[in-house]
Amino acid sequence: MRGKKRYRIRPRFFVIVFVLICLLVGGITFLLHSCGSDGDSMAVDILRTQQLQGRKMMSAAREYISNRELRYDDQYFSNAYPPDNIGVCTDVVWKALESIGVDLKLLMDEEIGESFYYYEDIIAVQDPNIDFRLVPQMERFLRRNAIVLTNDVDDIMAWQPGDIVTFESSHVAIVSRRYNIWGRPFIIQHGKDPAAEEDRIFASDGMVISGHFRWPLASGKKIKVNQSEDTEREDIYLEINVE
Repeated sequence: MRGKKRYRIRPRFFVIVFVLICLLVGGITFLLHSCGSDGDSMAVDILRTQQLQGRKMMSAAREYISNRELRYDDQYFSNAYPPDNIGVCTDVVWKALESIGVDLKLLMDEEIGESFYYYEDIIAVQDPNIDFRLVPQMERFLRRNAIVLTNDVDDIMAWQPGDIVTFESSHVAIVSRRYNIWGRPFIIQHGKDPAAEEDRIFASDGMVISGHFRWPLASGKKIKVNQSEDTEREDIYLEINVE
């Protein structure tokens, strides 16, 4: 009686298995690396675009205050917009946003009209001629529609050119790309004459920072940033072109 036939595993079998395992591991590693690289690249692109947007806002703010004829005057204008030679601190901000295609007056008028209950503690009646030029209304709007950041000026990396900073809900300025020796940013403001780019993030009058905001990038979709959960309103899509 013949015994059972024994099968011998040839050495090349192990070689083939080893090669297949190497190919499999290599393929998975390549895919993971590719996905990770794409994700990292996208994150870098978003960061760079955000920085470019901020710098464009900052440049527009600088250009606005460079007008030698500009003087501080908080009078009311029935057509909403002041002449080029008259302004207040909030005009620095809407001019900066205008440079990236954002109509702050339009957005605030629509927001206050649709969600007045979020503003009724600071205004009695909506007035499109002045609401977008008043700090309390602007700060409330930014808190609901912009990216809210830290108020800690010692967190140096958290501050970028073009950021918007409010002081005690009564003054507002644009963050510069200039810094003092402690790494704290200058601000571009018009709270007095002349308007200037100054080392006054800690104002000499002792005003405390009440808000630090960054305008978000449009993503090709309607954006929703810092909206309260009890509202069903969708944000307006803002198409921003950054050069």
